[in-house]
Formats: sequence, structure tokens, C-alpha cells
Amino acid sequence: MNMLTIREPARDIKVINDVDIVVLGGSCTGVFAAVRAARLGAKVAIVEQAGAFGGTATNSFVCIWHSLTDDTYQKQIISGLTEEMIERLKAVPNGLRIRKPKENRWRAPYYSTYVLNTEEMKIELDRMILEAGVTPYLHTRYSAPFIEDGELKAVIVENRSGRFAIRAKYFIDATADGFLGADAGMDVYYHGDFQPATTGARVAGWEKLNKPNLILRTDENRLRIGGRAGWDINVPGTKNVSNWCKAQYVGDCSDADILTRAEIEGRRQVREMMNILRESDPYGSELSLVGLSPMIGIRETRQLRCSYQITGEDICYGRNFDDAIGYCAYPVDVHIPQMPTTFRYLDGWERHSTPSGEIEEVRWRTDDGEYPHYWQIPYRAILPEKIPNLLVCGRCIDSDKTAHGALRVMISLNQTGEAAGVAAFEALTSGKTVQTIDFAAFRKTSWEKD
Repeated sequence: MNMLTIREPARDIKVINDVDIVVLGGSCTGVFAAVRAARLGAKVAIVEQAGAFGGTATNSFVCIWHSLTDDTYQKQIISGLTEEMIERLKAVPNGLRIRKPKENRWRAPYYSTYVLNTEEMKIELDRMILEAGVTPYLHTRYSAPFIEDGELKAVIVENRSGRFAIRAKYFIDATADGFLGADAGMDVYYHGDFQPATTGARVAGWEKLNKPNLILRTDENRLRIGGRAGWDINVPGTKNVSNWCKAQYVGDCSDADILTRAEIEGRRQVREMMNILRESDPYGSELSLVGLSPMIGIRETRQLRCSYQITGEDICYGRNFDDAIGYCAYPVDVHIPQMPTTFRYLDGWERHSTPSGEIEEVRWRTDDGEYPHYWQIPYRAILPEKIPNLLVCGRCIDSDKTAHGALRVMISLNQTGEAAGVAAFEALTSGKTVQTIDFAAFRKTSWEKD
């Protein structure tokens, strides 16, 4: 089939900034990469396509961070900028609410969680960036890499003021979909059977309803909605406003056409769920939609091939790595529409939660080996094999399907961003590539107090 094309005339592109490190993507993962590098002394710029930083946490209304401890709740294993942001939000009136561990075997997926006020978090992320001296570019979209003599030297970006270039010595791809890494020549792969993307909504009147999730989960209503009813949680500081993360769409949302359909379908599902509840509950008429997430929350698209692929065995058996850059205890959590959601825990149990809300409990591990209480993320999983001045972080890092189910949550991905910021600074100051930095020095820098 012949494709109609037009030829764009060649043109010079103005360089609007020349920095040490540029971070593409302003999720918490990207922000923490930028802030950590800047606090260490690097000149840093960060590029974000939305109008606020925070990514899925803020712009998709996914307002939950999981525990900073191992699965015993006795040992803290996560600190750094994730903990700092929690402390910042604690200091803001109604900025955060803490949910304690549940008194049952499963404890998760919402064990000892932090419920975030997404709007207050946007402000704190702004403050964190400006205090660190990072140059922010909001409403700015990455377009292409600039590669000269085989070396990545700049990124081309576009915003309301035009098309520009930002030069840098080192680059961090925090775009979640790995756009810079793919464009710079890294191999891309897919797990298949994408976990669904979820549209966030903010709804008033939810708490007056009588068992609304049971209503939404009947076979008839799930068919009418076109997805499964997900989770909901009260917005900190409010009496009757809840965050909904229920509407779902399956597809490769790194594709622009699919992403467009996903956004529209997610909003349709939110309306349909509200219609069902208005028809089925005496208090349904008081239900009011007060917000829709500016962007859909994406669990999975594509991965970038790095120097090491994290496997499900690495996660489930708590494998130790000499180059560990992060710890987490979140279970393997795999969503497949119209099929049971799988939660695989480190203690050897697995829970299958069906779309209708039924629970099946099985043992996935039958040996007598010692169970781990957390798992590790190796530096090699964010490290391209050949590109000397590029690191990747976020959900596109190298992992198999099972490992991705645990890695993809923000409490773990935040750590990949912070580590990327430190590694880029270490390479910058030592004059080495990101592949040849002194890892002992890198680890020492990572643990230094601000």
C-alpha cells in the first residue's frame, strides 16, 4: 500500500540549554533522578509533556504508595527521596494518610500504604525541583535524539514556543515507554498480553452507597462496563470524595492511536459505572463526577533490552545482586482482564482474585527453602549495553513478565530514577561511561545524606 508522504525542509534548530544531564519524563521517577543529580552538583534539565510533575501518581490519580518496609513491617528497606516526599506531604494539612497493615495473611496489595493527596504532591514536586536548581520544561514533548558521529549529544523537544534542542553530556530516559532509548538504538521487546491501562476518576457520594463494588462486579454489569471494577480509596482530608481506578483498557498505549482510544473508552466506562450505580442504589442520585485524570494510568507497554533482565525467580526468591540499587517487598501483581488477577507473595502463597471478587488461595512454592522478605533491583537492569551516556529508569527497564508485575509499582520505580541520577553524576564527575563507573563509589554516593 502506498503511503502519502510530504518532505519537511531541513532547518537549523536553536539550542535552548546546555546542561550536564537531561532527564526526559517528569514522573516521580524522573523527578527523583533530576533532583538527586542536581543536589550532588550537576546542572540538570527535566522535560515533561504534561502540565504537572508526578506522572501516574498525580496525573493518573493513582494515589497509593506502598510500604517502605520489608514484608515483616519491622525493617525499613526504602528511604531516599521517596521517604522525603512522604515526610513533605505529612507536613502539609491533609497531604497524606497512612493505612496500617491489614490483620490477615495477605496484607497486600495495600499493606501499610500511604494515600497521597495528588494535588498537594504536584506542588511539593515543583518545590523539590526548584529548590534543587533543576531547570523544568513543562508542556514540552520529546521529539527525537540528536546523534552526531555515533554519539548522543542532544534531544529535540517541542513546546508552544517552537522546536528546540537541549544539549547534555548524559541522558536519562524516564519516559516510561522508553522513547529515547528506542530512538537511540536500544532493542525493544514486549511481554504480550498487556496489563490494562486504567482511567482515574474522582467521585463524590461514593461512601453513601451500599456495597457498590458488588453491584459493579456482577456478570451483567461487567459486560455492560466492558471491564472489571478496580479499586477505590477516599481522598485525604475529604469526607465523601473517592479516587476511582476502575475503568480499564487493554492495548499497547505507547501507540498514539491506541492511547487515544484508551482515553476515550476509559471515560466512557466511568460514566457507565456511575449510571449503573444510580440505577441500582437508593443513594445513587447523589453520586457526582468531580474529576477525570488528565492521563490514563499505564501498567505496561514495551521494555528496553539492558545489560541484565530481571526475572520472576529473581523477585520471588529474593536474589541478591552485587550491584543492587533498590529494595522492595511488593508482591508480583499481574492484571489480566476478564481473568483472575494474580498476587504472588514472597512467603510462598499466591492469591487469585477474579473479576467478580472471588478469591482462590494456592501455594506457588512447595520447597522448604528460606523465604525472602524483600527483593532487589540490579543496576544492570537500567544500564544500556553500549550507549555510553544513557541510562533508563521506570517501568520500561529490562524485566520479564513476572518480574514486571512487581517492579512496575511506583515505590520501586522511584528508586530506579534516584539511582540513575546518582550514576549519571558519578559518570560525569569521573569522566567515565555509565558502564565503567566505579560501583563502590556509586554506592557510597547513593547513601550520602543531602
